[in-house]
Amino acid sequence: MTVHIDFTLNGRRFGVVEQAIFRLVLNGMTSARRISDLLCVFSDEAIAGAIQNLVCRQLLCADVPSRTLSLSEAVLATIDTCLSNPLNLPDSLAELMSEGTLHIDDETIKEAIMAQLLPGTKPGFLTKCLDFHICGRGENIE
Repeated sequence: MTVHIDFTLNGRRFGVVEQAIFRLVLNGMTSARRISDLLCVFSDEAIAGAIQNLVCRQLLCADVPSRTLSLSEAVLATIDTCLSNPLNLPDSLAELMSEGTLHIDDETIKEAIMAQLLPGTKPGFLTKCLDFHICGRGENIE
């Protein structure tokens, strides 16, 4: 079975503010001011703390003079690999899929996935930050 791998921020490690900021940057929002304006229900301290956490965990890069945020090189490489490399899933794992999706949050399995996605690198910090989703690919699933 051919599958597609996607990822999300680890829900136990990151709060709603970090997840919202990461999602905004992932979708092209780079201005820290605009992100702050969009998340006006949260305090400036909460937003600043969330940005600091994402930068310290090497998920985002911050350019302080221009007040912009961008995805880190490791996240960009992971995205590139996930988009360009569909994988063949063994039938034993395919049976574990629920409604066409398999959620992976086990550290050991995530490390194995990262080793397959980015061979020759050691992005171990990402395994603690990201959860993976394996989705079936077909004619209607892209």
